[in-house]
Amino acid sequence: MMADTTDATAKPSRRTQAERSEAMRERLVDATLKCLVSEGYSGTTVSRIVAVAQVSRGAPVHHFPTKAALIEAAAEKLVRHFYIELGRIMLSLEASDDRLQKLIMVAWRNLMATPETTALLELLVASRHEPELAAVMRTLWAACYRTTQTAATHYLEPVGADDNVSDFMILTQWLLRGMAEDYQLTGHEPASRAFFDRYLALWSSLLQAHLRARPGVTTPPPRPAHWDSSLVSIRRAAGEDSGGD
Repeated sequence: MMADTTDATAKPSRRTQAERSEAMRERLVDATLKCLVSEGYSGTTVSRIVAVAQVSRGAPVHHFPTKAALIEAAAEKLVRHFYIELGRIMLSLEASDDRLQKLIMVAWRNLMATPETTALLELLVASRHEPELAAVMRTLWAACYRTTQTAATHYLEPVGADDNVSDFMILTQWLLRGMAEDYQLTGHEPASRAFFDRYLALWSSLLQAHLRARPGVTTPPPRPAHWDSSLVSIRRAAGEDSGGD
């Protein structure tokens, strides 16, 4: 009985230093994303991030040496978020003849017409005038295309011999991203949803002549190999490879 009482009243074990450090990193990254949505890129200062995260002013220095490092971590989290959510969406859809259309419609509502996409668009626009940010976004975009290709070929298959799954999904990315930019202007208007849904349905009907959902897929796509490396190490490796040529 004494042993049972001791176990029941024992205090939970304290988090390790590594766990506390990771929690702080996540807190700062999440605050950065919130700032990008509410303040825009120019208003996303380290001081503002610290205020939103409700941490001490010295906290970012121990985890991210510069604002650019914070932005890089936030951008990388965005792309991983999109990849994971796309897998969840696909697995949640019941097998049917219009599964491809449902995928695009749900992906639009759950991914593209969201604050996360607003943050990503802020980074894209800002990268035009920020060379360091542009370098981050180029690396991130290359990784994004690879993850899109991995997910698309896992879930979808071509209808005809000349159809290429990756090509059509890249076109779909471009379409949805362009629509997301317009959505920033009109997304809160009552008629906006029907307007965007009309063109999503049109694009889906065109895609169905070229792509279809693979039957019997019940697993998420494989973990991308580059997820085990940071964007910094990927860029460094790419620079070494080009230097060797």
